[in-house]
Amino acid sequence: MTKDQHIAYWKTEAERNWETALYLKNGKQNVMALFMLHLTIEKLFKAHWVKDNIDNFPPRTHDLQFLHNQADLDIPAEDYDYLAVVNQWSIDTRYPDLQEQNLLDCHGYLCNRTGSSN
Repeated sequence: MTKDQHIAYWKTEAERNWETALYLKNGKQNVMALFMLHLTIEKLFKAHWVKDNIDNFPPRTHDLQFLHNQADLDIPAEDYDYLAVVNQWSIDTRYPDLQEQNLLDCHGYLCNRTGSSN
């Protein structure tokens, strides 16, 4: 695969995950929507990583701040700081005792980003 094909792959996967996140959010499956939101951001960052690096294979990590730092991206400091929260969602959504607090913590953020009030 060429570099452009690798980038297209990550962007296509991110788009699929975004559509899934919205579908899950609209169906009030908020925990899984959070997980898919993390995957969306991760895959977009991996597309940028491929674009900004010689290699076509991004690191096998789910750490959004790490991926951001490895790519030539400029996002507002507030959003960069929030990547740590989104990282935590991807872990906490796997554990039922942590899911409820994540839903409370992220409700406003996710709703603001998706234009939803569910």
